[in-house]
Amino acid sequence: MVVAFCLILALVPGCQISAAQIYIPLGYGLTGLCVALLMSPTPAAAVVGFIAGGLLGAAVYNNSLKRQIEPTTGPDGVND
Repeated sequence: MVVAFCLILALVPGCQISAAQIYIPLGYGLTGLCVALLMSPTPAAAVVGFIAGGLLGAAVYNNSLKRQIEPTTGPDGVND
C-alpha cells in the first residue's frame, strides 16, 4: 500500500489535468444519478446511474479532445 502511494505521488507531477477532465464526467455522472433515482429510487440505481453517466461524460470529453488534436479539412480535402 505504501509503495503504491509513493508511486502515485511520484507520477502525479507528470500529469496534466484540466478542469474539464473532472467537471464534464462529474456533471454527466450527477445527471445520470438523478435520472436513475427518478426511475428507481434505490442505492444500486444511484451507483449504476452515476457510473454510466460518468462513462458517458468521459467519452464526450475524449471526443472533444480528439477533435482538437486532429487537423480539420475543408470540403475540397485541403487542410484549413
